[in-house]
Amino acid sequence: MSFPFLRWTSSFHKRLRAPIKALALAVAMSGIGISVPSQAAWQLIPDASGATATLTEQKAQGNVEHVHHLRGLSGTVGDDGKMSIPLSVGQTDLLDKVGELPPWLSGVSQMRLATLTLNLDPVALAALETGRTTRMQVPFTATDGNRTHRDTLPLNVTRESADRLSFANAEPMALDSAEVAKNQVGSTLLGLLGYGNLVGDIPITLQGEMQDR
Repeated sequence: MSFPFLRWTSSFHKRLRAPIKALALAVAMSGIGISVPSQAAWQLIPDASGATATLTEQKAQGNVEHVHHLRGLSGTVGDDGKMSIPLSVGQTDLLDKVGELPPWLSGVSQMRLATLTLNLDPVALAALETGRTTRMQVPFTATDGNRTHRDTLPLNVTRESADRLSFANAEPMALDSAEVAKNQVGSTLLGLLGYGNLVGDIPITLQGEMQDR
């Protein structure tokens, strides 16, 4: 004697068995820690990371270049590869050249110059072998108040050790000196430094190190 209900139940159990096994396997794998490896938490090393900017001042006797340095860069590469680097006046050598400020300008050192955001490739960083250097075309944005400048930065990245990377841009970033002079913070600093009319672009070079924290 056949029982249709039993045949249906047996067939149902067979169809149900495969997804149950798959679910059980997934739970077991997660339970023993088998998962996709997480990306390294790369962070800038402030003592080893900085930037250099060259300003060209127009004078009657000819153009004069002024080289300024920015130190103590900080930032962390997120899971999406983005790293935001805030740049403030206090990180530059500008105030060292100006000297002691009057009390009404005491807050200048806390002023934000800009925020630089790099879009790195975390997979490429993880794949780089020790002692090897790769050149990455890194999209970046430089945000200053309501203005945003977008470009691509050729960046040379070298793996120094298992948990350390060094980097330097292969070509300088170029900022429009006229735009810098229009900025409130920029115009304040230029006035304090006694600089006259700036001409041409302002080339900026980045160099530094990142560590897996």
